Amino acid sequence: MNMRSVKPLAFLAAIFCMPLMAANSLSVGDQRGNARAILEAAGELNHTPYVLEWHEFANAAPLLEAMRSGAIDAGAVGDAPLTFAVAAGLDAKGILATRYAGNALIVKQGSPINAVKDLVGKRIATVKGSSGHNLALQALQKAGIDPTQVNFVFTTPAEATLVLDQGGVDAVSTWEPYVSFATYQSGARILVDGKDYPALSYLVASNHAIVSKSAELADFTRRLSRARAWGQQHPQAYAASISALLRIPQEVALLKVKREVNTVDSDQQEVLAVQQKTADLYVKNGLIPKPLTAASFIDLHFSQGK
Repeated sequence: MNMRSVKPLAFLAAIFCMPLMAANSLSVGDQRGNARAILEAAGELNHTPYVLEWHEFANAAPLLEAMRSGAIDAGAVGDAPLTFAVAAGLDAKGILATRYAGNALIVKQGSPINAVKDLVGKRIATVKGSSGHNLALQALQKAGIDPTQVNFVFTTPAEATLVLDQGGVDAVSTWEPYVSFATYQSGARILVDGKDYPALSYLVASNHAIVSKSAELADFTRRLSRARAWGQQHPQAYAASISALLRIPQEVALLKVKREVNTVDSDQQEVLAVQQKTADLYVKNGLIPKPLTAASFIDLHFSQGK
């Protein structure tokens, strides 16, 4: 064999293999200022060994519907909408969990409502099955109020705060950045929030992607875990990234960052306990038709390095 031909042949082989390698991709759904903002701010989107495709959604419901249809591989959502979607047939699992405190029940500035008990007979706007809905149900249960004693108005998160400003509802149960935007821009007041009502946020992946894109998901999960930890230590830089991405005031972005917490929780049993309570609450209130076992749709082995 002519040894001088080896290098050119190897070079040609590498050239022909490049398109195949570049074809590896991960399609990720995101909500306003969530995973993408923290990954960009932390520098974790540099040199990914696959093509990362981002898709922006207004809230979790359309994101999870896109996952159901096969349009995206993974996405960032809360525990409540994941429960709602799995009960409706979504074939997916939560693969990275973070503690989330950014949900809140808010009222208009000057409202006579000062406690959850004052919501009896009032109108609460939220997204059906959402993290906001979950928070409202938890708060009502703790106050000893049957959910039938309030009037839920189901809408989009943006419409909910707008209707509150206009006086169309008495309260809104929502999440960030809508909470901080309402308190900053309209002087809305927080009645109760996620500090007192444990909730989780997940990176969710379709079961098809978990099998077919295991390496990509493992890498993305590691990057997101590192980014979440970085965000805890650099709130100002994280807020600046959110402000630029969402085109919202820096003050609103910083309020969002400080309220959310977003600490990674890799303790499977701890996460399952919180998730099971959400599933049980949704069954109890008729939001899902039958009981769910949290372990059937939560698998944290990616975030545990297994």
